[in-house]
Amino acid sequence: MPIEFEFEVGKGFHFGLAFAGRFGAQITHNRVTLPESIGEGFIQEVFLNNGLSLCIHRYWLKDDLVLRRLAASSSTMLTLKFDCRRIPVEEADLPHGPLFTGSNGCEVELGTGNFFSELIVPANQHVNFLVIGASRQTLINTLDLQEASCPIASLLQESPSFVLHEVMTLEMERALKQLSRIDETTTLATLLYKNKAEELIYLLFSKLMHRAETASITVDQADAEKIYKLRAAILSDLSLTPQLPELSGKIGIGLTKMKQLFRQIFGDSIYNYYQSARMNEAARLLAMQSVSETGYQLGFTNLSHFGRLFERHFQVKPKRYKDGLALR
Repeated sequence: MPIEFEFEVGKGFHFGLAFAGRFGAQITHNRVTLPESIGEGFIQEVFLNNGLSLCIHRYWLKDDLVLRRLAASSSTMLTLKFDCRRIPVEEADLPHGPLFTGSNGCEVELGTGNFFSELIVPANQHVNFLVIGASRQTLINTLDLQEASCPIASLLQESPSFVLHEVMTLEMERALKQLSRIDETTTLATLLYKNKAEELIYLLFSKLMHRAETASITVDQADAEKIYKLRAAILSDLSLTPQLPELSGKIGIGLTKMKQLFRQIFGDSIYNYYQSARMNEAARLLAMQSVSETGYQLGFTNLSHFGRLFERHFQVKPKRYKDGLALR
């Protein structure tokens, strides 16, 4: 039976206090120690003098945990979720839409607080993710974007609601792991939290600001749910090339709008996103099976074509990549 926790983010909200109150957990210096009945580990909150708040989740659960964030009435608060877990993608038909659900990789999600979101944290896995909370103005000040005219600055300053995704880089993963290891014994812990949080924000926005310039579209709850269903459909079988007209009808959104929203949220075209996911899955499969088995499993009838795409993505041929894995 999953454990459920419902909350609404607003000014002065403390996730740790609310969570501890709901489950009778011990809390010391803003660190919630999970009771044995739930699992093992902690949730750490940190409130920095630059206006950022951090909520670090590092634990192991006995049962699935469902975190439901209710939609706030205002969109002034933003959340940045750095999530480094590998969760199988399922095309679940959730009643409120799969916002903040896991994908099959490590990724970052930035969005306004006026979305309902549901995050399912699975049992029997080591969990390590971070949520940074900030007002729009705090983030604009941190990034020094007051006078900027780039699309991401306009989105932060003007869009009533939005959600953006980026794949986590190795540098982000490294910073996240370093941040999660800070504790009360760390020298100048608060300064280090601030340093690592700002490093993660820098790494994220250095990617976002290199996205191709396109006219931004306001994303509402219904549209976001449809685009997440589209992504789940694409990732459910990577051997099948996405048929966009068919997918457009399936999720109930116009073809042009579907393409625009997908590119805005995920930073790439539907086809490029699919091919990137396909190549990442190929890299995973090569650790367990041959080049030909991997290519055929992912829908390639021409292994030379598979090899060219793989080399373009990883700058190495699949056979050499596989040989390198054997040497590790």
